[in-house]
Amino acid sequence: MDSGIAIIVISCVLAVTFAYSIITENRKKSVEFKKSAEKNWGKRSALRQSAEEFESISHYFKNRNTNAFTVDDITWNDCGMDDVFRMMNTALSSPGEDILYTWLRESAFDDRTIAGRNALIEYFSANAERRLFMQRILYDVGRMNKMSFYDYIIQIKKAARIGKMKYIAAGLMSAAGIILLFVFPLAGVLLLLPALFINFFIHISQRDKTQTYIRGFSCVIKLIEAGSKIAACTDPELIPLAERAASATKALSGFKAGAFFVTSGGSVGTGLGDTLLEYLKMFFHLDLIKFDSMVETFAGHEKECMDLLEIVGTIDAAIAAASFRQLLPCWCHGCVTDEKVISGKEMYHPLLNDPVPNSLICSGGNLITGSNASGKSTFLKNIAISQILMQSIDTVPAKEWSAPYMKVVTSMALTDNLLGGESYFVVEIRSLKRIVDMAEGSDVPVLGIVDEVLRGTNTIERIAASSKILESLAGGNTIIFAATHDIELSYILESLYRNLHFEEEIDGGDVRFSYKLMEGRALTRNAIRLLGIAGYSSGVVESARKMAEEFEKTGEWDRVRKE
Repeated sequence: MDSGIAIIVISCVLAVTFAYSIITENRKKSVEFKKSAEKNWGKRSALRQSAEEFESISHYFKNRNTNAFTVDDITWNDCGMDDVFRMMNTALSSPGEDILYTWLRESAFDDRTIAGRNALIEYFSANAERRLFMQRILYDVGRMNKMSFYDYIIQIKKAARIGKMKYIAAGLMSAAGIILLFVFPLAGVLLLLPALFINFFIHISQRDKTQTYIRGFSCVIKLIEAGSKIAACTDPELIPLAERAASATKALSGFKAGAFFVTSGGSVGTGLGDTLLEYLKMFFHLDLIKFDSMVETFAGHEKECMDLLEIVGTIDAAIAAASFRQLLPCWCHGCVTDEKVISGKEMYHPLLNDPVPNSLICSGGNLITGSNASGKSTFLKNIAISQILMQSIDTVPAKEWSAPYMKVVTSMALTDNLLGGESYFVVEIRSLKRIVDMAEGSDVPVLGIVDEVLRGTNTIERIAASSKILESLAGGNTIIFAATHDIELSYILESLYRNLHFEEEIDGGDVRFSYKLMEGRALTRNAIRLLGIAGYSSGVVESARKMAEEFEKTGEWDRVRKE
């Protein structure tokens, strides 16, 4: 009787301790969440992720079977969109960053999709209390180490049943040893120590085989818990998502039953509750016993899991976009037009700390000249990024922006393909061919952006080929922006391309850039003068100047060199 009372007392103490630790940890998490939410709202994301973790964010997008137009890898990299995404990624959950990334990569060419996203973004912008309520739910979903929720859930498909009876038997050995301690202490010790030792090694050996799947189960459970809370929401803006969440969580109700001991994801946390839970799993195999039933329940319900991931991610992505709007010094909604004209007022690059805004009204072909570092490349990226943001989160870094829906495709920051054995020039002409092919067969207008056409070959062939490529892109269903140092192109293509330029001023030993877009072709010839500023001797600078002047008169380098 005494031993039975002792067992009951100890069990009660453990239960109370466990419950108290969980309550304490939840309170601590609530405090940490509130501080984090207030600190990060309207700020650049301070999230630090490994290369592996950042790469995993793109997997949901890359494995989607969709007919949507996607911003291809060349355009994404040309525009530095990884950095733009990192800046705005204040999502609190793995699904949130998956969906936000997907929105940026998949251009929405319909008003309904954009309006739906905008309604959510504006709702969370205007309702701080409801935003914080939803963020608390998203905070509990969180992230997993190394991989995204999507990757962990996909891994579950590979899981095979492991058989639970042997783990039940092993767990009962530990339980029997504990009970015997209060009845026959010596026998209890003789049974408990080997049992704990054996169960420890069973758990360690099996953990390597099942840990990824158990982490996937934990992801599903977190999504179900979040989905249940979202399903209870009656906010008009959230009702469509709430209805979908209710349907998905109902279909997955059997998955969550009895799965409490799997929710820690197989890793020891920092709190007492997490530690106690890990020991219970280690010596009683509660997670392994549940494993087979979860494998069975998951089969056939992948669609509901992915639906929950999208629902949770959509809310989180909308809140991140709302925070991004708060971060920007100014922004506007994009005005979608039927005319193939881009009109921007005081547009700026969102990554720059002190940007110089520019305004433009452009259609057809546009050729931009100017010296290095004058602002050409930044301006081109600015146009592409503005259009991408209009077609994803309807948040353009400008005072005004209007344009039709457009397929954005660029050829800018290219490199040699060493592994593929292709030279820079081959990579370049393949990249340009993408734009040509898209312009020829697209029913949606194409925004083509090229920086330094065919820079990978000699001057004569570059100018000849560039002029013909740009000529083929002009007109039709396109708006083209091309930057070049070849001033000859501004004359050859004068009837097809509007000339624009950036320029600089040299004042003594200083070079000053206005970064302002101007009409006409660049007329300044400062490249050789910059040699002097950089410290080259006056003889080198003067000789170079004379050679350039003579070549312009004669068209022959050999004659200039001999003289």
